Amino acid sequence: MEEQAQGKAPTPLTLITKLATLLNRATDFRTALQEILPLVLNIVGSTAGWITLRREESFELVAAHGLPPGLAANNMSMLRWSPCRCQRLALTGDLATTAEIINCERLARLREQAENPEKARQLTGGLHWHLSVPLRTPSGNVIGILNLNRLIPDPLDSETKLFLDLLGELLASAIERDELATELRRLRSEERERATALAHRLVGQERLSDVAESIFTMLEPVLQPDAMSLLVVDPSEQYLVLRAGRGWSAQWVGRIWLPLNPPTHNAPAWALQTGHPLSVRLDQLGHPFHVPHPVLAAGVRFSAFFPLLANERPVGILVANYFTARELSEDQIRFAKLLAEIGAVAVARVRERERNDELLSELPIGLFQLNAAGQIIQANRAFARLLGWTSPENVVGRPLADFFLERVEASRLWSAVRRGDAIAGTECRWRKHDGAVFWVRLSARTQRTPDGHVVLVEGTAEDISERKQIEEHLVYLARHDSLTGIANRYALIEALRDALARASRNQRSGALLLLDLDKFKLVNDQLGHAKGDAVLRSVAMRLSRAVRTSELVARLGGDEFAVLLFPVTREAAEGVAQRLLTAIGEITVALPERVMRLKASCGIALFPEHGTTVEELLIAADRALYTAKYQGGSRFATYAIRHSQTDPSSVTAYADHLEAALANDTFCLLSQPILDLRSGLVSGHELLLRLREGNRLIDPSGFLPIAERLGLVPRIDLWVVERAAQLARASGQRIHVNLSAQTLHDAQALRTLETIFEQQATPAGKVVLELTETVAIADFAWMREQLQRLRNHGCLLAIDDFGVGYSSLYQLRSFPVDFLKIDGSFVADLLDDPVNQSIVHAIVELARALGAETIAEWVERESLLDELRTLGVDYAQGYATGRPQLVEEF
Repeated sequence: MEEQAQGKAPTPLTLITKLATLLNRATDFRTALQEILPLVLNIVGSTAGWITLRREESFELVAAHGLPPGLAANNMSMLRWSPCRCQRLALTGDLATTAEIINCERLARLREQAENPEKARQLTGGLHWHLSVPLRTPSGNVIGILNLNRLIPDPLDSETKLFLDLLGELLASAIERDELATELRRLRSEERERATALAHRLVGQERLSDVAESIFTMLEPVLQPDAMSLLVVDPSEQYLVLRAGRGWSAQWVGRIWLPLNPPTHNAPAWALQTGHPLSVRLDQLGHPFHVPHPVLAAGVRFSAFFPLLANERPVGILVANYFTARELSEDQIRFAKLLAEIGAVAVARVRERERNDELLSELPIGLFQLNAAGQIIQANRAFARLLGWTSPENVVGRPLADFFLERVEASRLWSAVRRGDAIAGTECRWRKHDGAVFWVRLSARTQRTPDGHVVLVEGTAEDISERKQIEEHLVYLARHDSLTGIANRYALIEALRDALARASRNQRSGALLLLDLDKFKLVNDQLGHAKGDAVLRSVAMRLSRAVRTSELVARLGGDEFAVLLFPVTREAAEGVAQRLLTAIGEITVALPERVMRLKASCGIALFPEHGTTVEELLIAADRALYTAKYQGGSRFATYAIRHSQTDPSSVTAYADHLEAALANDTFCLLSQPILDLRSGLVSGHELLLRLREGNRLIDPSGFLPIAERLGLVPRIDLWVVERAAQLARASGQRIHVNLSAQTLHDAQALRTLETIFEQQATPAGKVVLELTETVAIADFAWMREQLQRLRNHGCLLAIDDFGVGYSSLYQLRSFPVDFLKIDGSFVADLLDDPVNQSIVHAIVELARALGAETIAEWVERESLLDELRTLGVDYAQGYATGRPQLVEEF
């Protein structure tokens, strides 16, 4: 030490500073303790010492210095057995003071083992006694012992005892509370005593008023203010609220609220914004900040503001008020800032506790305690409200089992509790005191005596009835089309797989019919999606009535339907197909200029004749459907296995037709605006693909299914994305495009996509790639990796038609998604359907938790916009925001 270099003995305060520095800088705590020991021995005049830390009912040797030969031998084995006399005193709580001089049991054993007195003196170094310093935390727990040898058992002088008391507390604090050690590293030696006292005083304080009083008490001698105040950031992080005061401000606690934004509004907000102390003279005209009236009325002329930052996060402001103008010295400001930094940790801790208490009191989660007989001995208001009462007194004394709908369930859970089994998130039904049944999520844990008897059961109960209703609805949606109520693609695939198995076992045949409405785009374009949805519901009803109850009718998406027939012959299947087309033809739609009779095309695939797997049958039926459309529509076609080059409905003809479209640039793009519901401005556009045939624009449903079968979709996707990148660069707006599963699984297509973004110099965040839930979760780990590659080129990602797929929330939370596009089936009738409102709200909350934004689809009416804003949706897309138009016009 510097004092030693100058020939001076180090002082206790100097040594404490040195020890704190070593502890604060240490990366290996045991090494730090080893370095500390010789310093401590020097100051107290001892030659040997060791430190042991408590490990449950024993102690571990962690540092030693200057040991006599007998204690140092065999890797200090004589110091490693436990517990010795001083350790037993610590375990029983009898090692109460630093002044405990103990005849060392370890040294006594060495003397007993020695052959003669001379050998004993050599082994022990002539030592008999040691001083045991308990390493005691502020809460009184002894976590270790510092042993220092004593040549004679004389009592300590008060200065040495005070030094060792402080040393024991310092070591204990450094071991148990890294946060306090962090603060201690920053203390100057001359300020250490007061700052350490404040840190110790704040430990364990649970009320903000107590924390404030401790800080005020320490700051008052330094700043000598006329009044002091503590302003704390409120839970919304929008205001600073006066929470504690001394002097004039005490009577205004809870009544002064200062806005944090703009930070230039008031001096406390500005000090918190900058993170630096601020002094303001209020007796001078022209200062830039608003001053609350109570401050001026109290006669304050000068104020100093010290920001409270915990882990760089603002938690509040300490204010010192003066009735006369003055200047604070740099030392005063520096030390006040230091105390504010220490106090910020305690304020943040108490503030967090307050928030948790408020949260628990506001959330609909009931808390309860039961005695060993299962009777309620304590509950909170939320638990009482859960059961239909207003006060906990109404439930205290009642058996918890009384509230279970099924007594058997109550008995089973109580038996599990008594066995010690964990009850975590068990879902069961309870009955309110008025008889109403509801679902609860129950968790409980037991407190037991040493011999295993239950003395107390603590638990929580949460009303999950709404979640259960939504889950039941989602289970329904998983197998049913949300728009029409008939089966969906998932249910069809399940039924088709089962029918194929039965056909194989029973040697029977069946048929899959795919139906697609002809020119249905006219209905949506001229009447809007709401009217189009009504037509689709009517089609679903007609189809369901036209088949037997044992035959499945499903909607696959858009205006495409499917019917599964089993058992059935070819002739019977074709007869059903004609009957279905006739039923659809009975539907009329009033367009603005004429009445249109609905028509449809149908493709038939027979099994096992045309396929023995789901995929084979879908391909066959799809090709048959395309044949029917290619032949003019309003008819059915049965799949035929043929490969003629001259046949216009052959696979080669399909491929040639789409190849020609790519080569001749007869694909075109429409753009539909996406409205930012927060600003009311158009923030981007989605590109919609169409195929030109003469004067007609063919919807993707007319060509993409066969393009998928032929593997041409990646080339089409690349064509669309390249134009989206060009448009994003030219317009500066965000452009959304759809991306297929085939493209994402095509390594060459992915490399081409990356090349497009590099060559086009697409601005970051201006191209959004949309994919469906099904695509997103297929081969999840691989898909996430490929999408991350595209995000690295500045793309954003959206999950389309969200809510009707089967995405796993576990997978979704780690998916690199920027937007969730809420499926239009939840939006179209949002104003009249409370369940859909709950689902949309749940999707919005989920998106926020993921750091994503939401886009509502199928927004056809302006009246929906306000409801979507209320539910927190970020963007809207549909006829209410703008009809699609050719990109050239855009």
